[in-house]
Amino acid sequence: MNGPPPPDTNYGPIYLGVIGVFTVLATGLCGARMISRCRPKVNLRVDDWLILIATILSVAIFFISIPMVVYGWGHHSAYIAFSRQINVFKCSFGIQVIWILAVALVRLSIAVSLLRLSPERIWKYTLWTIFAVQVIIYLGHVLFQFFNCKPLRASWEPVYDIRCWDRKYVLIFGWVANSILVLIDVLLAVMPIHLIRTLHRSRREKILISCLMALGLLAAAIAAYRMSITNSTFAGDLLSSTVMMSMWSELEVLLGIMAACSAPLKAPAERLLKRMGLLASRMEMTRPSFVLSLQDREPSRSSETDRLDSAHTGGESIEKLKTGNRGVSTVEIERGVP
Repeated sequence: MNGPPPPDTNYGPIYLGVIGVFTVLATGLCGARMISRCRPKVNLRVDDWLILIATILSVAIFFISIPMVVYGWGHHSAYIAFSRQINVFKCSFGIQVIWILAVALVRLSIAVSLLRLSPERIWKYTLWTIFAVQVIIYLGHVLFQFFNCKPLRASWEPVYDIRCWDRKYVLIFGWVANSILVLIDVLLAVMPIHLIRTLHRSRREKILISCLMALGLLAAAIAAYRMSITNSTFAGDLLSSTVMMSMWSELEVLLGIMAACSAPLKAPAERLLKRMGLLASRMEMTRPSFVLSLQDREPSRSSETDRLDSAHTGGESIEKLKTGNRGVSTVEIERGVP
């Protein structure tokens, strides 16, 4: 005689609450990025379209998860009717397909945006390699998702004549692919540090940019943690144990979107923080150190007099004297920024 069923669980509301908040934040940042790209004129690039599609897919994932929770996702299967469980796993299959594409688009968007930041060959070769590896891994995920088991409906309901590939191939691909993706996340978050060190910006602004990029490292940490809980997730009751796994997976995408959209919004954020008095003035932040050092050196009175005398004799124009010590303008500096 079977014993009493295990205690019931209810993880669904936790998923909806956490993912709902981060979906709103990511959507808001993506919307702000699109607005900044369209004002004063439309200037949407490939990376903008990629991150926009990824955001739309993430919103779709959240809304698909709502009926899953209604059908009993997060509860123990002993307390949910079998027909409702099938509905949950059908929705789960759809979410997995959407998530695979969304997380790939986020990485591709960041890689494309970084391509414009440096003309160095090693920089571009590294990013193109990341681009190619991400596409290959995405195709591998799609292959396993749709062709691992036959018939396809075995992914969401019991089938007697099911035929699947050897599980060891799935596990090997999963660990190798996820390990490479974690490495890619770290590279995409760390690569801009080389550029930050060469920026002639105030320390406070460099800290701000670094904090924005730390979101990428947080996404990489979540991906690594997600790998560590894979075995325990699929060893338990799938109706309840997959909720936390799905939550961490979606957080990885949403944090990636937030990281990708934070960098293009640096200029609007900078203006806001200046109004709040948290950043120095524009001229102080954008003038290179060599310009500031030249301005700190006050010429002696005799040397200035000599320059004026030479100007009167035709050696140097008064107009050049008026502009010679002004340094480099903000516009001239920022023209070099992509």
